[in-house]
Formats: sequence, C-alpha cells, structure tokens
Amino acid sequence: MPSGEKKGITVKIDAELHNQIRQYLEAHDMTMAEFVAQAAENELHPKNHMIEGETMANTRTIAFQVPEDLFQRIKEYLQRNNMTQRQFLIGLIEEELDREMVEREAEAEAVDEELEEESESESDAEETDYDQDPEVADEENETADEEQGFSMSM
Repeated sequence: MPSGEKKGITVKIDAELHNQIRQYLEAHDMTMAEFVAQAAENELHPKNHMIEGETMANTRTIAFQVPEDLFQRIKEYLQRNNMTQRQFLIGLIEEELDREMVEREAEAEAVDEELEEESESESDAEETDYDQDPEVADEENETADEEQGFSMSM
C-alpha cells in the first residue's frame, strides 16, 4: 500500500538482465521506479490468485490485440473497479459461455416439449380410433362394406 513516502532501492544485477529491463521500459513507456515498484507489488501481492490445485500446466494463454482507444478504456475500467485484465476477461468469457449454455438448454427443452406434445396428440388420435363404441364401430364397418359392395348376413 503506497503511503506517499518514497524510499530508494539500489541493487546490482547482471548486465544482460539490465539490458532486457531497459528494452522493456522503452517498449512500455515506463520508468525504472515504476518497473521495480510493479515487480515488487506483483511479487508481494500477486493479482493472479491460483485456484487450489491449479497449476500452470493446466492453464492456457489467450492473446489478442485491440485498438489503442479501446485498450485505454479497458485500462481505466480496470483501475476504477480494482480488477486485473485476467479477472475482467475471464469474467466476461464465463458470463457469455454460461448465457449461451442456458440458451441452448432452453432450446433443447422447447424441442423436447414439442416432440412430447406431438407424440401425445398422435396417441390421442389412435386412442380415439380404438375407443369407439363397438355398436357404432360395427355400423360404420357395415356401411363401409356396403359401399364397397360387400354385405354380410347374420
């Protein structure tokens, strides 16, 4: 937690590592003080809290580029909401995946209900054919037979 008071740190590091840091600072428009403070903060208070049992072996990296103005808007949002890019993007991705899964399940349920209703209406129609009064059914059969030229005497 920054208190506003500043203290100095002087360290000796390998020349090659120093060159790598300088290149990084130039590429990211940072000062050495900002870099060291960020490195110390990240080491002392990691922002990527690993889930119990999670290791780097079972994580994957997603990387993409965005326009500068969008990047600045994201950066400001993250600062306002005290979030990391990782937390923000994982939250968005999980939210969308959950929303889409609920949508697919609702569609599948609707199809199942539609099939069930069709099946019920078909079995109702079949039951209606077979559940006729036997006398009415006999009369209908005799009428049909007579129309076709058949007659039965009893």
